[in-house]
Amino acid sequence: MSKRPLLSCCVVALTLAVPELAWAQANCPPGSWFCAEAPQAPAAPPQQVQIQVQPGYAPAPTPPVVVYQPPPPVVVYQQAPQRYYAVPPPPPTQVYYYRPRRHRSEWGLNLHFEGATFGSRPGITSDGIWGGGLGLRYRPVPVFALETDLDFVGGTDYNGFRRSETASTINGLFFLNPQSRAQVYLLAGFGWSWAHLPDTGQDYDYFGGQGGIGMEFRASKHVALNFDARGFIRTRIDDAANYGPAEFTNAQGQSTNTSAGVLFTGGMTFYF
Repeated sequence: MSKRPLLSCCVVALTLAVPELAWAQANCPPGSWFCAEAPQAPAAPPQQVQIQVQPGYAPAPTPPVVVYQPPPPVVVYQQAPQRYYAVPPPPPTQVYYYRPRRHRSEWGLNLHFEGATFGSRPGITSDGIWGGGLGLRYRPVPVFALETDLDFVGGTDYNGFRRSETASTINGLFFLNPQSRAQVYLLAGFGWSWAHLPDTGQDYDYFGGQGGIGMEFRASKHVALNFDARGFIRTRIDDAANYGPAEFTNAQGQSTNTSAGVLFTGGMTFYF
């Protein structure tokens, strides 16, 4: 064989082996026997960098630390629905309580029965005087009323004679507890009366005063029941009283034209 072709083959083989050796050196896994350790250059020492601060230059301030705190959560309390239980109403009470209005005036028509006693002479039996009447009442305020009455009575008198009388009186009534249903009142007044005795044909005229106590029960706003006792005293005022015999003479022979007694009344008043 010629030497020239052999030399050419060696050059080509060497040319191909150098890159492969470099590749194997770079990618050689640790512990491989065919990888040659390449010499390592010593590490360069760290270099110190000096920062020169120019006069008049200030570093930028550090930005403040902002901590964001979220607002407290909004808590909404929802009230539980109320439960209502149907309760039957109490039965109505049919009770009337009288409460007169303040400063309210009232008019009233009074109808009543009455009986009076005068006493009697010794040995004389008297059945008393009985009758009835009516009255017109004006009550401007709850505590006071003004009443005028017209009465008609008849019976046996002190001397045992039959008698009929007509009386007209004016009385003031003072109510002690006007806010109550049962009202106690005091009364006082005066009046005139005219008597006729059919047995003797005599006529008598009287003037006198009276006072007493009573009770009015308001059954409703417009109806009231009343009861009272009135003591009275009166004297004759007719012309015969000055020159004729006295009307009353007692057992001792004493005579007088003044008489007294007790009158009991009971009736009903209609207010409007």
